[in-house]
Amino acid sequence: MARKKKDGEHINVYVDRSVVQRLRNYAEEKGQTVTMALERILTDFFRKEDEATADRKKEA
Repeated sequence: MARKKKDGEHINVYVDRSVVQRLRNYAEEKGQTVTMALERILTDFFRKEDEATADRKKEA
């Protein structure tokens, strides 16, 4: 049985080779695909940004 398709979108970015290699190494160390690693990294980054923004609004 085929897997359900992910609700996603393709993106095309040009990234410095050293950053790409670091991402590949990270994904391999974690046992993840590069896509999965990048999604988790970005999700965590945006969650932290949202929290920081909410904290700044509370202080204002």
